[in-house]
Amino acid sequence: MKVEFFSAECKLCERTLNMLTQSFPDIEIEVHRQSECKDGSCCALAAQYGVRAVPSLVVDEKVVLVGLPEEDDLKQLSMVLRH
Repeated sequence: MKVEFFSAECKLCERTLNMLTQSFPDIEIEVHRQSECKDGSCCALAAQYGVRAVPSLVVDEKVVLVGLPEEDDLKQLSMVLRH
């Protein structure tokens, strides 16, 4: 399973990433940060996946979360990430 997180490095993105890493410490999350995307490859990848806003979490090339997760979102993510 490939898990990727798209971030603009704003406070909301960082808060979301922290929440995800604390909720799922055993899951490796590849982070695509805006500041690290110098050649446009992250933007192309985001477009390929259909990412339209950040923060976004993508699992196996499918967007599964956009924005700050609520408790119900984390429960649903748990089913996706722990199968």
